[in-house]
Amino acid sequence: MQHTEQSEMTPAMHMMDMRMYMIINWDYKVRFVFNTWKSTTQGEFVAGLFVTMFFCAFLCLLPVLKGFADRQKSLFLKIVWQLLAATQSAITMFLLMTVNGWVFLMMALGFGIGNFIFYPKMPIFEKHKLEDEKQELIRQN
Repeated sequence: MQHTEQSEMTPAMHMMDMRMYMIINWDYKVRFVFNTWKSTTQGEFVAGLFVTMFFCAFLCLLPVLKGFADRQKSLFLKIVWQLLAATQSAITMFLLMTVNGWVFLMMALGFGIGNFIFYPKMPIFEKHKLEDEKQELIRQN
């Protein structure tokens, strides 16, 4: 396709010429998750960043909730946990798809804070190892 002037392009050509660049931007005009959740001012953007950070910190609580649901042996709690896990995966993907550097940084900060709060002294692999050992003891008894 040859590059033509805008006035010479037909509507079909406009559709073919749409480009989507995957370049990290640092602008404050962002659509968070849905089209209606957008920031048009810097204040809205900062508020959205803090919501993003708290959301990511909350996600670090999900493994703790899963352990609680497993111990309770409640089908309802397991279903709720599965719905939360699926929803958080989708929202995390949508946040990453904003391709905004500030959102990326706040997500990293939120995950870091969440891990610090919910796993303060124990590396995550040791925590999972202990959980696996407990599960093995339960199976043996």
